[in-house]
Amino acid sequence: MSPLKRRQFGQLAAASLTSTLIADFYSKALAQKIESSNEVLYEVNLLDTSNTQNRENQTPPLELSTAELTTGKVLSKLNQPEISVLNQLVELSIDNPLAVPKRSRAFFLGDSNRITKAIVLKDKTLLISTVSSTRNGFFNYLISGVGGAIDSIFTAKKVLGFERANQTVESLLSLPNNQLLCLLGNEGIPPFTLKTLDTRIGKILSDDELSLPSLPPNHRFANLCQDAKGNIFGTEIGSEGIPILISMNLEDKAQITGKVKIKRLAPLNFKGRPLSNDLKDLNFSSSGELYALATDNAFAADNDQKNNDKKNNALFTVDVESGRMKPVRKLPAKKFAFL
Repeated sequence: MSPLKRRQFGQLAAASLTSTLIADFYSKALAQKIESSNEVLYEVNLLDTSNTQNRENQTPPLELSTAELTTGKVLSKLNQPEISVLNQLVELSIDNPLAVPKRSRAFFLGDSNRITKAIVLKDKTLLISTVSSTRNGFFNYLISGVGGAIDSIFTAKKVLGFERANQTVESLLSLPNNQLLCLLGNEGIPPFTLKTLDTRIGKILSDDELSLPSLPPNHRFANLCQDAKGNIFGTEIGSEGIPILISMNLEDKAQITGKVKIKRLAPLNFKGRPLSNDLKDLNFSSSGELYALATDNAFAADNDQKNNDKKNNALFTVDVESGRMKPVRKLPAKKFAFL
């Protein structure tokens, strides 16, 4: 090999090595950037309830974890026992007009608890909505966690102001002025109603200052969430049985009725097939991505399986325009919210 060719070869080899080092450095830097920007979410589950729990005046016990969005690495975990709300009722001097309506049920399967939504307010407070079912009716609670993921201090309020004994808070999201937008169901089934709730006293407001829309009486609505622009999203299931992604904006109202308009965007689908079951939860990340919690076997070939255990739940991304869902990872939780 001539000196010139040897020199050219050496230059090419050095350039190749430099390129390799730069590429390797860039890859590591990119990986570190991705790892450092990995978002964190709350995973909320129910704990086993003792026989002594007073569901009429105590919240259900909860397990709260924080974990990395993409890897699922658990960062913290705590157990929150039952919280009494008797002080709230005493402070408000609650009497019959605001007390939770009761109605004894002849057909009753047993006491139970549900988590219906978890959200993070602008002041970083974690707010969890639960429903306790008893023979005498349903009792709805708002559980608030303030502080760090490990040393949070929890308080609770009973939701008051229901018109009927079988009404339940099925979903909610944050509004200005210490208010929440709530989706009320009847024992969790249609008809559904949109209402506002005052978080300071835990009372559903009778006035409709937002001109909220009336909902079709035979449709199921669920999974309220909101993007950074103030657009509200959720799911709706009609007679076809397919969950559809819907949206609305409180500033966008119909000219004739003056009510907020609901837009039906797209059927939720996975691998080109529409979902056969509703989502478990729906939330926007801080980066603006829409994520859904759904049951894994809802998309399996044998849709006859009906195991709704939290271990079979998985996290998906959702394309707002098409309703297309893509899997992210397993998520063993009843509800989730972004930290």
